[in-house]
Amino acid sequence: MRLSKIFSPLLGLLFLVACKNPQIEKEASSAAKEPSLDTLHLALDWRPNVLHSGIFYAQAKSAFKEAGIHLVWDTPEIDDYTKKPIFRLLDSEVDLAIGPSEHLLSFAAKGGELKAQAVATILQSDRSAFVVKKSSGIHTPAEIEGKTYLGYHTPLEDEILAAMISDAGGDPEFKTHTPGRLQVWEAFLRDSGDVAWVFLHWEAIQAEMAGDSLESFIPNDYGVPYGYSSVIMAPSKMDSIQEDLVHRFLKVCAEAYSGIQENPEHALASIRAEVDHSNFQDSIFINKAFADILPHFGRGEAWGNMKPEKWQKYGLWLQEKDLLRDSLLPIESYYRNDLLMR
Repeated sequence: MRLSKIFSPLLGLLFLVACKNPQIEKEASSAAKEPSLDTLHLALDWRPNVLHSGIFYAQAKSAFKEAGIHLVWDTPEIDDYTKKPIFRLLDSEVDLAIGPSEHLLSFAAKGGELKAQAVATILQSDRSAFVVKKSSGIHTPAEIEGKTYLGYHTPLEDEILAAMISDAGGDPEFKTHTPGRLQVWEAFLRDSGDVAWVFLHWEAIQAEMAGDSLESFIPNDYGVPYGYSSVIMAPSKMDSIQEDLVHRFLKVCAEAYSGIQENPEHALASIRAEVDHSNFQDSIFINKAFADILPHFGRGEAWGNMKPEKWQKYGLWLQEKDLLRDSLLPIESYYRNDLLMR
């Protein structure tokens, strides 16, 4: 059963060939779907990268197929990020989507009705940060005052940066330039702006390898109790059959993300053999990026589990800043852990 049918009919090679890459859309395990498998369509949040390691590792081991799932994933490259994954989920174009928690808060609740929820987090600790080049002379968020931020044209990002600047003692005034979501990092490298919001396990490693040292500022360290940066989102209303399919997907992911920590070298070799994307061509870079993110998937705790206190702190901060005008639902409405634990 295809779940969506139920709901309705970074540098060098990283960027040069991404938009023509054969694995912008990928059908896992085999090109032809076996009739006995349930199709599940997943929208990734970005170009394929080490954040998605568990998904790709499970794919390489045919674990989704063994769980009765025919996984199809695609990336924002299919339309140059014209449509956010959350909107593709809300429009029933895909069955699951990956994205930051604030996308749920900004887009999933309209007219008092919730359309989507987070069902798992990929990362247990923060790996997204605002960055500047060390050559800029900026050493604290306060010194971003008056500079140019290269943004993604999404809700909350300007407010988050402004709060960080203010908390560090600066005047929260800065310019924002939006070069296009997939072009932000290239624009930052060209010095088209001073500040960008990126992942430390990806773009920061790219910069390090290119000899561009960065200063990084994580929101939680500067007055913003930021939520989970990469959650797996599902429709909020699912019947038992649909929930079972999502549960099977999450169970496979949990086992795979645990597996890559038990034998990371083998896992990474399997992933690189499976994923035919330019992002995985540079073995030195991928090894560094993989080593950086590995501890942040979580050890000694159930993979994907979301802490209520983290959501509560973020929701309270948003309410205090009057940033939830369009959504008055309780913060606990936006996530659920139960599909991880069946």
